[in-house]
Amino acid sequence: MMRFVKLSVCAAILSVAGAATAQSGDQISNSAAVYATYQTDVSDVDDRNFASAAEIDKALESLGSHNPDQLSKGFVSYMALVAAQDPEYRKSVRQIESYYGRDVLLNGLKNDVRYARTLKGGDTAVGSALTAAAADSRRLSSAGAYVKEQGYSLQSAGWAKTKIGNAKSKAVNLNSRQTGSGVPVKSGLVTALGAVDIDASLAQAGLSSSSSMWDSVTSATTSIKMPSAISSAFVDRKRVKYGKEPVADRIATVAAYRIVGSSTTSASEIQTALVDRDTKTCMHTANLNLQQCVAAANFQFELPFCIGVYALTDVGTCTSVYQ
Repeated sequence: MMRFVKLSVCAAILSVAGAATAQSGDQISNSAAVYATYQTDVSDVDDRNFASAAEIDKALESLGSHNPDQLSKGFVSYMALVAAQDPEYRKSVRQIESYYGRDVLLNGLKNDVRYARTLKGGDTAVGSALTAAAADSRRLSSAGAYVKEQGYSLQSAGWAKTKIGNAKSKAVNLNSRQTGSGVPVKSGLVTALGAVDIDASLAQAGLSSSSSMWDSVTSATTSIKMPSAISSAFVDRKRVKYGKEPVADRIATVAAYRIVGSSTTSASEIQTALVDRDTKTCMHTANLNLQQCVAAANFQFELPFCIGVYALTDVGTCTSVYQ
């Protein structure tokens, strides 16, 4: 069976979890924690062999129960957190705010979602976010391929050849959780993403398309770590894929809200900016395909295929907004 090698993490590690308490009312960080929760669930199955039907069911529930609306918003939020670290963009946003006033800046962001990316440093900031997205997408593709492969290797295991019997019920339960509140956000990730020193790790995330910030984060340990020795001089920043300009505009807009202070911005305006129709639709489709795959499964060894393709690889495709 083919094993996909995880990308190594540099020896020098920067840990920020638990270093500070969560920022009250920081809805962008809280939204990003939804995406972070999904990524920790990915870590729990990546490079691990299923040893029982219960383990498969656990993976199916954790990876397949995320609410697609909230997960797509979480993705945009995380991208915005990374984009907000760009020094030139931060300076530009603050200069506009200082010269024209916060109300004028906020009105510009509210009235034209394309406005933020036209500011100096806007494209570079988004490029950093897309670089982080590339690392995350590659991670999901690798994890998805590994889990999918288990669907073939487990055919020789006696327990995995057992008939499921309640496949349709599993699919109905997935739909109920997906259309409901989804997977509960892990409080440790809310705290970590709201920490005052999280920016150092977020800045590093935008410098590497090979090392994902989530490689070292699991459900057991929600510390957020990134290599601390990536040189910004050799960053190959990604560009937005043709046709995906709307999500790039939203990333820049939400990043600007983050820079000026999301707690002083209308919650409804931020929520509006977080909704990218294409990403949301893509994740809804992945969820629907997952439900159909699970409902049609007859044996336990068929479920890893469903998880690998629709709960991992397809989600990675939904977030592949770069070229």
